[in-house]
Amino acid sequence: MENMLQWGLDCIRAVQNAASPPLTVVMNIVTWFGSTWFWFTLLPLVFWYVDEKKGVRLGVAVMVSAWLNITLKFLFNQPRPFWEGYDPRLAFIPEGLNGFPSGHAQATLVIWIIMASWVGKKWAYAAAALVVLLISFSRVYLGVHFPTDILGGWIAGSLVLAVYFLWGDAIERLLVRGGLRAQIIVSAAAAFIMILYNPAVSKTMQGGVEALVSPGGIVLGMGVGYALSACYTGFHSSFAGRTGAAKFLAAAGRIVIGAAGTALFFILLQKMKIVLGPGFNRFGIFIQFAVSALWIYGGAPWIFVLLKLADGKSKEGKAA
Repeated sequence: MENMLQWGLDCIRAVQNAASPPLTVVMNIVTWFGSTWFWFTLLPLVFWYVDEKKGVRLGVAVMVSAWLNITLKFLFNQPRPFWEGYDPRLAFIPEGLNGFPSGHAQATLVIWIIMASWVGKKWAYAAAALVVLLISFSRVYLGVHFPTDILGGWIAGSLVLAVYFLWGDAIERLLVRGGLRAQIIVSAAAAFIMILYNPAVSKTMQGGVEALVSPGGIVLGMGVGYALSACYTGFHSSFAGRTGAAKFLAAAGRIVIGAAGTALFFILLQKMKIVLGPGFNRFGIFIQFAVSALWIYGGAPWIFVLLKLADGKSKEGKAA
């Protein structure tokens, strides 16, 4: 393994021979599009604006991928190129947590291939592949991942995609057939399974608790929120029938209300974690992300429909 890591260090040094300040700025921008902040921004926007069904399916896939990634980081316990004993000079940006597999490479593969499938054209898959390669390359250029970390991220992401494309439709049909109660039970069961793993936290994985617990919280809030929304409000992300100023106001209203509510819940729950103290850290993180996701996928859509910023069910129970 050490021989492979040394080979990885040589690859990074070779890539960084072409480094320059302007290129480093570009690589920092590129790498942001594979970050947690990027998909935390993207997922609500897809759900609120593009397609609510595709949005929740993408959200579940990304959360399962994130949970799998952080679990593997704990299990493999592999270093980053700039850690002590390797080459601290390589890192152009700070990064925490273990290195293998690359979360950026894995999340990027899952997100962009799924979105390319919505288009269903060869050019869309080619564009997605280019984005995946660019973001993955940026991680090596910035000195925060070995090439083997990237390969591990692609393999783990491919497993998530295989489940998504092979069994996603069948799972969705079963949940729809099972109704609201089944959907809530499955969401809770999935979240429970995702938080069962409670490894010892090493010095290099201090931030891993939040990364390990938050996907389960989001899956719970997302699943329950969407199930309630589909059952009672029938939120539709489409802007059908709205043009010009009406469409603009509906779009602006959704982002203002949705973002403000998300920020409010997140900040209030962050304060709650502080009050409860470190003994409730895992529970506090789980609740923080679960409630925030419940708002994004259930509360905000209800407000959108109530304020006529989106279409929903009529009083007779049919979509308006």
